[in-house]
Amino acid sequence: MSFPRKVHGTEDEAFNSYTVEGPPVGTVMVIEDGRVFRFSECGTSTALVVGSLNQGEVPSTNFSDEATGALNAAGVTILTDVRSTGANMAVNALREGYVYTSAITNLPLVRVKDNTVITAGATTGTITLFNPTPAAVASGATLSYFKNPWRDVIVHPASAVTAIPTGVCKIALAVDNFGWLQTAGPCSILYGSGTQAIAGVGDPVGIDAAVAGAVGGLANATPDSEIIIGTSLGIVEGNTEQTTIFLRRE
Repeated sequence: MSFPRKVHGTEDEAFNSYTVEGPPVGTVMVIEDGRVFRFSECGTSTALVVGSLNQGEVPSTNFSDEATGALNAAGVTILTDVRSTGANMAVNALREGYVYTSAITNLPLVRVKDNTVITAGATTGTITLFNPTPAAVASGATLSYFKNPWRDVIVHPASAVTAIPTGVCKIALAVDNFGWLQTAGPCSILYGSGTQAIAGVGDPVGIDAAVAGAVGGLANATPDSEIIIGTSLGIVEGNTEQTTIFLRRE
């Protein structure tokens, strides 16, 4: 039996945390009023903060365009000879993540069930898929792979975007623990320093690059150059306070 990828829960559940993975990371939960959450794992360095915007792990070129020396036939569920350039990928770190062939179209992006250790410079790594490959992946083809965006999440840094925003935590989720990040619906969230002002109700809300975990108005007049987190929902609160937005990350 496998977990469903979309579940119905309660508001109380959004305040819970766990030391082990229950539903798979990335599972969607919809609560009574329609707000949406994703089951997430906190990264290994710093706990998450209540009401702060979070992001996925920063992508690494060490796991992109990696040549494989083995033929992976059509219909297999284990990719062999998976390589890495300059860093190791820990065992099972790719669970619920993704892999694809980057230079050819033989393997469009597919889900990963698990992986062995992928050691930099070695040819012994393997990735197990949930489903068989639709076509052969030839020797020399290049694989790219990455973790589920909701695995090893961190507080969005005070900088330009370095990874996809993943949602807002309702609890101070501890390092390596699991819990729920809100991704859609009415949400309270940290308002930044005021250098990116939110004008009022209905104003688009983006990332405040000057304050970790904060949002603000758009930084420039070209909306398609920014990630819009949502829209202002009510009274705009004071700088560094929690303000309300209609979150749109789904």
